[in-house]
Amino acid sequence: MREAAADVAAAWKAAETGQTVAAGDRLVFRDWDALCAVLTPKRLDLLRHLRRSPESGIRPLARALGRDVRRVHADVVALAELGLVVRAADGGLSSEVDEIASTIRIAA
Repeated sequence: MREAAADVAAAWKAAETGQTVAAGDRLVFRDWDALCAVLTPKRLDLLRHLRRSPESGIRPLARALGRDVRRVHADVVALAELGLVVRAADGGLSSEVDEIASTIRIAA
C-alpha cells in the first residue's frame, strides 16, 4: 500500500507542475488472501478465455466455460469492477489483460 500511495503522490506532484503523467494500471491487494479471494482459479480461466476469444454475452461465455450462468455473471461483475473484463454496450465481453504479476513480501 505504501508503494501505491507513493506512486499516487508522485503523479500528483508531477501533474501540479504541469508535467504529463502516464496512466498506469495497478491493482493493490492488502495481502495474498485478498488477492486469492478475487483472482480465483475459475476467474483466471474466465480471463484467459476472454483474452483468446471475446464472447457476445454471459450465456455464451458460461456455455464455453461449462459453468453455471449465475456464477459466471457474478465473476464477470467482480472482474469488470476491477477493470479486468470489458463489457461493451451490446453486452459483449472481452479482456485486454496480457499479464498479471504479483510481488509477495515475506518480511514487512
